[in-house]
Amino acid sequence: MDRRAQGFTLIEMLFAIFIFTLLLGVLAPVFMQALHASQETATEARMQELAKGTKTAYAKDAMVVDTTGANGALVFTAGHSQWIGNGLNGINTDVLTDGTETVTPARAFTPGQPQSIQPGFYAIAGAAGNSPLHLATDGFGQPVWVYVSPEMEAQYDGYPLYFHDVGFLSTNGLPAGITPQSQGVTYTCTVDPANDQYGCAFDLGTQKGAQHDLVTQVSGYAIEAHLYKVTLQRMHKVAQAYSSYFTTQYLANPGRNADIDYFASADPNDGTNASYWDTASVITNSGNGNGPGWAFPGQNPDGSTVSYYYGSGALCDVQPATWNNNDFVTSLGLSDASVTSAWGFLFGVGNGPNSGSAAGTCNGNDRDPSSSNGNLQSPPYTAFIYAWAPSGVLLADPVIGNY
Repeated sequence: MDRRAQGFTLIEMLFAIFIFTLLLGVLAPVFMQALHASQETATEARMQELAKGTKTAYAKDAMVVDTTGANGALVFTAGHSQWIGNGLNGINTDVLTDGTETVTPARAFTPGQPQSIQPGFYAIAGAAGNSPLHLATDGFGQPVWVYVSPEMEAQYDGYPLYFHDVGFLSTNGLPAGITPQSQGVTYTCTVDPANDQYGCAFDLGTQKGAQHDLVTQVSGYAIEAHLYKVTLQRMHKVAQAYSSYFTTQYLANPGRNADIDYFASADPNDGTNASYWDTASVITNSGNGNGPGWAFPGQNPDGSTVSYYYGSGALCDVQPATWNNNDFVTSLGLSDASVTSAWGFLFGVGNGPNSGSAAGTCNGNDRDPSSSNGNLQSPPYTAFIYAWAPSGVLLADPVIGNY
């Protein structure tokens, strides 16, 4: 009989199974290692996308993010509808001004319930150009852990600067029941003005599993500091242009009277020293109701006209830079973009009586002929360029008139 027609013998089949089992025992760990490495690489890429998207969304909505006073949450919208972190229970809580605080994390969504995704991931995804669920899930299919600091106070160029730090963590393929807390992982925020230390940092502890956790961080201080820098630079350029305008107006006046305030013309309501304003100036002074109102209200991120300000009132006798048909911007050869802060809001101009003070007092520090303070009615005359930073921080660049 032809042996080929008989098939395999029992011994041959058992030998083949033995070889297959042996190969499987050798190759399976290699395959699992390759799979884990692939998932880990995907997680690292995902974390980079997440950090980049968070930075972009934060910078876009920084005025909102750092005016909420939120503890443990990053809030992207004025109505608090989009946030990440530990919910909205920390809105308007105390700001961390000195000391340390350990952050309690939250999952981006409840495992197995993608519909529970934190709504702020929609803002991040819009900035990153990806889907919210993609960014909220690591390469192992698990929700990332989200850490958001309390609102912290630092300093920038002599001004208070408010910010949040954000951290994201993946447990790198460990079972879903294992949490960063059970691993001993901490995310601690420190504000130490005496040593100029501000920000948060991960400590992965000493447990073996935690040492393999994947993390990324976003520095809110770096974002806000950049916005401060850009805004202050723009303000200074506007101040320089306005100083040159004053000198040009003086030199163009045949009388060249050093008692005249060449920053602006008189307001019809100026009852004190009205003749000492520049009658040839197209720019009107910002006091006594000129422009859209008595005070510069700024603008909230939700479009309302309630201002970010110190105390209980907006600034007296300060107007948005585009007031009176954009005469200020046009006369200085500027653009609307050049009189807009990095947070997206118009600068204020204070060149009139009492400008710069809070509503209700109206005894500002501007030197001009019609000031209610007799000690400020003589040269050198001044004007101020203002901008709001988050949490009602008022930035100011003084302009001194040079003859």
